[in-house]
Amino acid sequence: MGKFTESRTARNILISFSAESQARTRYNFFARRAEEDGYIQIARIFDDTAREEYEHAHRFFKFFNGGEYETTWSFPAGVTLDTRANLLSAAELERYVHEEMYKGFAKIAREEGFIRAADTFDAISVAEQHHEQLYRELAANIDAARVFVREEPQLWKCLGCGYIHQGVEAPDKCPACVRPQGYFELLGKNW
Repeated sequence: MGKFTESRTARNILISFSAESQARTRYNFFARRAEEDGYIQIARIFDDTAREEYEHAHRFFKFFNGGEYETTWSFPAGVTLDTRANLLSAAELERYVHEEMYKGFAKIAREEGFIRAADTFDAISVAEQHHEQLYRELAANIDAARVFVREEPQLWKCLGCGYIHQGVEAPDKCPACVRPQGYFELLGKNW
């Protein structure tokens, strides 16, 4: 095992820190757009994922003990579209991270003898895989017009005040706090 700070693994951890930091901010942007599009639940999911990406970035950040490092990598930039497109864009990014990027980084870390780093890449990949799946399911719900409608009666919760409604669809507005339909989610989050 060579010196960590001069290894490819150190470079890959720095890239991962940068990628997770950028993903966090990107998901906050996507959350604001979801709010504008009337999908409060999806906005909260983007914000929750942003907090998770922050934790991933923090984990990678702690591999270093100060100093300055330079690295280069390609990162997606500059486009916030409608919520459905943002979900699919986020899902594809998450797929790339867990299927290609971190899988390759873990392999290099093992080759270089940095097992803790390899295990970290593998563990974070589990969360990234879940993010991809969740984003694809939410986009499919938008495609099928199932965000606020189901075939069987469900319990719907207002994210504003906690009012519970039973029915095949969320009400147009909450009878308790008068927030629009976009504030309702399935109770128990059965997307």
